[in-house]
Amino acid sequence: MPGLYPLPFNEQVVFFYNIVAATLWFCCFGRFLILLPLVGRRFLPGGIADFFHVVSLLPLIGSIVVKLALYPRWKKSYLWSLSNGIKMAWLCYGVIFPHPRIARHTSYSILITSWCIQYFIHYSYYAFRVKTKRSPLFLLWFEYNNFYLTYPFALVAEMILLFLSLGFVEEDSIYDYVLRGVFLLYIPVAYFAWGHLKERKRVKYTEVLEKRNVTRIRNNQNGSSNAANPTTATSIELRDIQDN
Repeated sequence: MPGLYPLPFNEQVVFFYNIVAATLWFCCFGRFLILLPLVGRRFLPGGIADFFHVVSLLPLIGSIVVKLALYPRWKKSYLWSLSNGIKMAWLCYGVIFPHPRIARHTSYSILITSWCIQYFIHYSYYAFRVKTKRSPLFLLWFEYNNFYLTYPFALVAEMILLFLSLGFVEEDSIYDYVLRGVFLLYIPVAYFAWGHLKERKRVKYTEVLEKRNVTRIRNNQNGSSNAANPTTATSIELRDIQDN
């Protein structure tokens, strides 16, 4: 099968990381779907919070280890994944973990759902890309279109959890001002993030599909012309016979 060839060590590490990350996000979502109807959202954090918070560190680990250590050349796109990983780690361990009561809110369930779906798709897609240098068309579509659903839900859930955490922080403390500042920055940052995601989709999905369609049409036209006038292969065969 083309593309299934031995990978160099650095790509083996990246492939293994993507497989493990996709599996962990899938397990986290499966655990959430099992626990939610059994215990309800108020008791959900006791059964999933520790696991979910550890899994939420994977984007940060991937940004530091996989992209910086194995691919030392810096790209602007790395800044997006690195900042997003830092934000996720801070939300889990700087906002939710110190104030576990806010995890009983419905927004925590929405956050788990959004992140699990988004990153299961993401790591599954890149596992295919690393191993086969291509991916199924449906997975390509999900990778560059899931943000229309997952990003707004995650954004609203994060803002609600931030707002709820203000009630548990000492008023006028440094951390209180930090939380307020981050909360106020969410909307303008989200505006630019949304533009980045749409541009990313345009470059890596829409334009790629357009080029594929143009190439496919061109190949079909070339195939039709060769079938209508099959002189190329025949002339080569005749030339070989004459030379012999």
